[in-house]
Amino acid sequence: MSRLALVRSSILYNQVRSFSYSRPALVFARDFKPGEYPKTEAERRAAAKKYGLRPEDYEPLPDNGLGFGDYPNLGRISTDMKSDWGDYDDPYLKRNFGEPIHVVQDQITADKVSLAKTRVSFSQIVFWFLFGSFVFIGLNYLLWDKKCFIPIAPKQYPRNALNGEEKHYKF
Repeated sequence: MSRLALVRSSILYNQVRSFSYSRPALVFARDFKPGEYPKTEAERRAAAKKYGLRPEDYEPLPDNGLGFGDYPNLGRISTDMKSDWGDYDDPYLKRNFGEPIHVVQDQITADKVSLAKTRVSFSQIVFWFLFGSFVFIGLNYLLWDKKCFIPIAPKQYPRNALNGEEKHYKF
């Protein structure tokens, strides 16, 4: 069988295979889009069931025009804030199967931004940076004319060749 015939048959097989199902499970990004913002209690209960939450725990993200729809507000918890000792289905992201993920999950993984409270405030960071900079610049300014080097004696030769009395070449 020639190579061209083999390629044609594989293309035909893949086309037939892709159209043989009545409806594929996930087709386009529309399958991942959230539904409309819930306005009634029945819609809230249906959205809570859709995301695997209890109705009393479900609270949708605010309808502020960003298009999050009925997606639940899961709070500001990044991956590094979860327990390291939990038995997770996905240990890298520290989440279990079927657990809804945060809207900005790609931005708050453990190797990126942490939403945990920092140990020092931003004003303390700025203060110590400026303090260290001024100390460094001040010490350089005050000690600029002082020599700081390793003392080295002139190279010693077996004869007095530095004064030009003896030449080390013949021409």
